[in-house]
Amino acid sequence: MEIALGSQMRKMDRRSIEEYGIPGIVLMENASAAVAEKCAERLERTNGKTAVFVCGGGNNGGDGFASARLLTLKGFNSIIYFMGKEEKLKGDALINYNAAKKMGIYIEKDISKADGLFKNADVLVDAIFGTGFSGEPRSDAAEVINKVNKSGKYVISVDIASGVDSETGHASQVCVNADETVSFCMAKVGNMLYPGAEKCGKLTVANISIPNAVRKSMDIKINALDFNEAKEILPKRKSRSNKGTYGKLFVMAGSKAMGGAAYLCSKSAYRAGCGLVYACVPEECLGTIQSLLPEAVAKPLVSENGALFAKSFEQIENEISNAKAIAIGPGLGRGKGVNEFVKSILLNAQCSVVIDADALNAISDEPDILLKMNKVPVITPHPGEMSALTGKSIREILDDTISTAVDFAEKYNTVVVLKDARTITASPDGKVYINLTGNNAMSKGGSGDVLTGITGAMLCQMENAFNAAALSVYIHGLAGDYAAENTGHYGVLSGEISDMISEVLKNME
Repeated sequence: MEIALGSQMRKMDRRSIEEYGIPGIVLMENASAAVAEKCAERLERTNGKTAVFVCGGGNNGGDGFASARLLTLKGFNSIIYFMGKEEKLKGDALINYNAAKKMGIYIEKDISKADGLFKNADVLVDAIFGTGFSGEPRSDAAEVINKVNKSGKYVISVDIASGVDSETGHASQVCVNADETVSFCMAKVGNMLYPGAEKCGKLTVANISIPNAVRKSMDIKINALDFNEAKEILPKRKSRSNKGTYGKLFVMAGSKAMGGAAYLCSKSAYRAGCGLVYACVPEECLGTIQSLLPEAVAKPLVSENGALFAKSFEQIENEISNAKAIAIGPGLGRGKGVNEFVKSILLNAQCSVVIDADALNAISDEPDILLKMNKVPVITPHPGEMSALTGKSIREILDDTISTAVDFAEKYNTVVVLKDARTITASPDGKVYINLTGNNAMSKGGSGDVLTGITGAMLCQMENAFNAAALSVYIHGLAGDYAAENTGHYGVLSGEISDMISEVLKNME
């Protein structure tokens, strides 16, 4: 599913008008019809009668004026609360304002009467700003938005919740809290990324007759996998195969205090279809692997204070040439010895590598090492680890996860999986997947180890590291959704997420 930036959508509107001769007012009418339909559905479902359209002075307000007119024609009571000035209206917005006025739709401009209007409404329609908004609303608009939020009414936003930046998902301090949003032609980034996604509520994407050729010409680089698309890129199992067919994954993980990380990562790789997993762990973790995951080939390595170090690499140096992929980082711990081990693995690996957790901490002082690797690596940082790699604050990263991930991917020739409630997977050529699976039950220790294992398995089975990473994130999130359905959102264990990987893949086969 393609996802547009607000600026791209505005270009599509212009091209449809200028190159294809589709009048802007036709696009507005189609968009408004979709909003009116959602209003009617809500009113019919709740036995409501009245919708109040809260309209700004731009084209988003024009959509509101037209929607009010169309809802009136469906037999419902429409009221417009207009925040702008008539003399500043222009173009299609002005035409629809005048049409609503001539139809006798009540239009109120006095802010002192807004509370009363909102109180008596069954639905409020937010048509204040639209996709061109960024920054913070002016004081008068902020006052109206606060009144909308305090009304307790069901709110439907037009295209995007007012106060959400369509380019980043950033939400202003005063922002509409919509229950539902009707977006036009394509979902916008701001509809998908938090906190904007939460402000927009349930999302519907309406076709407003933008020509397909216009969409294809935009070089949209942001996508989201849905179930059918994920099935398409899932590597197929072969009738005539053996464990070597699906790759040898070397897992470099664990320390004296965190042997479970190596177990979760290795187990998840098997659940995701890997042929053979070599669990390369400190000797202190041997018992954990052998007792909990007998399927793994346990490779106990000499350790220093319970962690892998430079001499550990010497033990495994000749064997890693047999790997189809390497997963490194979960539970390794920190220290000079760990750093030396990680860097030696990365510089000597001839295969695909997924780098997570403590392995990312090990290279945070030297991210250029990623450029020296033989194959494009995959990194899976959470915002704190990304902060250490980039020097950006966590707040800066969370405010624009896409740009953060893309910039790093391009600079270091790396596939970046920036973990968040909506995880971003970015490729060195600027392509992006926003992940829509997963839930807050996955906010548990060990969840990232599961993802690293899935990613390692997919790198063993797929040649395209970007697709492998995006698919792994999707599967991981869906496994978390399945686990939450079984257990609820409080008690899910990361091992239960791992157990659900096979259920996800069974349903995708």
